[in-house]
Amino acid sequence: MISLDLTQEDLPTDTSIRLNEVIKCIAKAKKCTVLTGAGISCNAGIPDFRSSDGLYNLVKQRHPSKITRGQDLFDISLFRDEISLSLFCTFMESLYKSSLKATATETHKFIKVLKDKNKLLRCYTQNIDCLESTMNLNLGINLKEFDNSKFNEVWKNLDVVQLHGNLHKLSCTSCFSNFDWNEKFQSMLSQGLNPECSVCYAKYEERLYSGKRLTGNIGVLRPDIVLYGENHPQSELLSQGLNVDLRSKPDLLIIMGTSLKVDGVKRLVKCLSKSIHEKGGKVIFINKTPLSKQWKNVIDYEVLTDCDDFVRILKREIPDLFLTQEQLDSKKLNNPITEQLPAVKREPKVKSEPKVKQEIPKSKV
Repeated sequence: MISLDLTQEDLPTDTSIRLNEVIKCIAKAKKCTVLTGAGISCNAGIPDFRSSDGLYNLVKQRHPSKITRGQDLFDISLFRDEISLSLFCTFMESLYKSSLKATATETHKFIKVLKDKNKLLRCYTQNIDCLESTMNLNLGINLKEFDNSKFNEVWKNLDVVQLHGNLHKLSCTSCFSNFDWNEKFQSMLSQGLNPECSVCYAKYEERLYSGKRLTGNIGVLRPDIVLYGENHPQSELLSQGLNVDLRSKPDLLIIMGTSLKVDGVKRLVKCLSKSIHEKGGKVIFINKTPLSKQWKNVIDYEVLTDCDDFVRILKREIPDLFLTQEQLDSKKLNNPITEQLPAVKREPKVKSEPKVKQEIPKSKV
């Protein structure tokens, strides 16, 4: 693994050379897979989870007796305790509200560029904020509308695979019916209350009035995300889809804004990397914090920088990638001589947009 620290004011010559190699890999790739994490949404105004001022620590400061580890906030065990469940509701409503105010970052726009240039095979994301949808990227599989006989067609039309679920949907804990957020649901969740499932309640009333034996429970609504300790409802589909992507023989994996701490994501990266390396492709990691040594034989290039800053470098060094076909045609008419990829020139660093710290409202419980 070759590490490039772009946080320095003046890049050493060898770093510039290696950076040029990374840029060439992206410019030449034909089938890119991308993996994204919370780091690509920080500049959009959504706090990350694991940093010192991230969401985990903010909640731990306010509720030290209930949250001992960041993972506790997303653990299925919180449904066994009314206080921790109430805390979960208020936290998720706050996160949902901040996602509505957020706008797509340079990195989200870069993913759309890869799609528009027919370079994107698939983007796998750990994020639940759905910011990709603001870029008209196709994301998520609706299980109720899903037809397994047309799996390949459905999967190939999918731009973004949501590995950890969708914050912008609510699901029932009993019948798993999906609901959109509304003012009533949002108000209840902000107060630490789980709305009752109308589908379950309708079935309960139907059996009650028809004199049938009452069975099952009336479920409550929670964000349609995957918690630690619970089975992923789409795990078989994700596994089947990954095999489709592997058969397509991707030639590049770009990992952006994730520390690669989640076990399932680790397996995904190792699986994709093995296939890509067999094809002679490369794996590029871009994040502010370095990786552990366990990744030295999996990742080819570790680029330490803000993800949006890296995209700005790409814009400067390979501008044609970011031009529309109409703009490219116009450029060719004005300049018929094809230019070679220039060497990387260090320019004054572009500062990232300041990260908006989203305060989490205190639980009313």
